[in-house]
Amino acid sequence: MIERVTPRFGHLVFDRDAIVRAALRAYMERWLYVIGRFSFPACYGAMWEGDLQRGAIYNDDGEGNYEVVAWTEAGVVGLACELGCGPIEQLRLSLDAVTGGPDDVRGAVPGLPAELEPAFVMAVGMLYVGEEHGERQAGVGFWLHGDRVGGTLFDKPTANGARRLAAWGLLHKGRLLPLSCESYRPRPGWIVTNHDRPQDAPAHAVMDAVVDRALKGPTEFTPAELETLLVPTPDPKRVLGIQRRLQKVGITWPGSPEIPEEPA
Repeated sequence: MIERVTPRFGHLVFDRDAIVRAALRAYMERWLYVIGRFSFPACYGAMWEGDLQRGAIYNDDGEGNYEVVAWTEAGVVGLACELGCGPIEQLRLSLDAVTGGPDDVRGAVPGLPAELEPAFVMAVGMLYVGEEHGERQAGVGFWLHGDRVGGTLFDKPTANGARRLAAWGLLHKGRLLPLSCESYRPRPGWIVTNHDRPQDAPAHAVMDAVVDRALKGPTEFTPAELETLLVPTPDPKRVLGIQRRLQKVGITWPGSPEIPEEPA
């Protein structure tokens, strides 16, 4: 774990295990949101790769802005992009230097330790590719290795996309908090201010309990947990789609440990 105080985002705390837990919870939260009894999920769109030892999460806002956070046993790498602010615009990548690979965005993580190269490559693999020039799309980044951190998040905290990464240093009770579009009333990290609504507490308690079990191995919801968490009579097709996505991270429904993959 390492702490940093920044003028823009305040007190940031980065911890490898806390980030992995928050990633799992954010992924689960995003998919359960469409049938759950809570509001303000941390992710609008979420994809998951790998596992809790070596994996990555992609999180977007549905408007072309996103971040990817990847981890291995050695630490964490995060990369973010706001629409129109990729490596050409923010990292001074020349057009003739575009490779479509990791070197396109290496400028976002100066001083990256060699031990974090696998996490960096994994993160790059989930970035979008620019339609015009074919560059990997990220304009800011950070890395965490033991008690060391680095990246343009700290060197240039005003960079476009930095707030998406700062949110991973502003976890609340182990949860990644949703970002707010209310830039006229900024909170550190531009985080939604009413994320702790009392009426959402039972659903969040269930998700916390399931995540804590999933960190130790495959688990499934109990019938009581589903009754607390879900709206009455959710759409069966939606439920099946969510079951498939959560099965990917070792979380299943009662009586359905193996859910068929979605047809191609």
